[in-house]
Amino acid sequence: MDKCTYPVGGRPMIEAVAEAARGFVDEIYVAPGRNKVSGYPTVEDSPGLSGPIAAVVSAAFRFDDTLLFAPCDVPYISPRAFGELLKAAGTAVYVAPNGLVESHIFKAEAGELRRMADMLSRRGGRLDDVFRLSRTATYLSAVRHGISRRELHNVNFREDLEPPAEWVGDVFDDDLRLEWDPPLAGYLATGSAEFLWRELRAYLEAGLYSMAAHVLEDLAEANRRLAPAARALKELVGIRKSA
Repeated sequence: MDKCTYPVGGRPMIEAVAEAARGFVDEIYVAPGRNKVSGYPTVEDSPGLSGPIAAVVSAAFRFDDTLLFAPCDVPYISPRAFGELLKAAGTAVYVAPNGLVESHIFKAEAGELRRMADMLSRRGGRLDDVFRLSRTATYLSAVRHGISRRELHNVNFREDLEPPAEWVGDVFDDDLRLEWDPPLAGYLATGSAEFLWRELRAYLEAGLYSMAAHVLEDLAEANRRLAPAARALKELVGIRKSA
């Protein structure tokens, strides 16, 4: 069944997401991939990429503005969730109090995304790399901004329709802005792991545990002893698949 058109609360999920964003944007586009969604203009996937990042890169080259991204399967999202992202500097994304970056809903500037497009392609389209490669990345505490877990909740299966329990954890309860020459870009340019160790320390000190897990996965390519640490962090924050 197509998740976009699955009814939640009497209307298709995609309609709920569009309605929450409508007051903040000039136009709403969908990136349906091989599917068809009527009623909205579309953005085609960027060639050579797959998954959400294919639409993100394509939108960056089609528009020259501030862009909001969200999947079709967050039917409980509120206008406030989009509004708070737009107030933040640079690339902006929410973080759960347990240190999980909620990477599926975010704000970014088209020009910044174009700058990193080649690096994203080289990396195989990892969505979290958008934040890792941003020169200004603002990580918003969901708790501080009054965003409930329900508002950012993905509905992938029918059992997910049951509203989730509220947030757990207390390691990330304040906003963080990172303004830097992205260490990941330095690593990709030079191959030096020193850039990744610097990035890892920044994330661990801030409580951005899911981001730290992704850095550890990169480091584990040269040192397999780090792979269990990456898996442990992902399990800690509840990641079940790559982001």
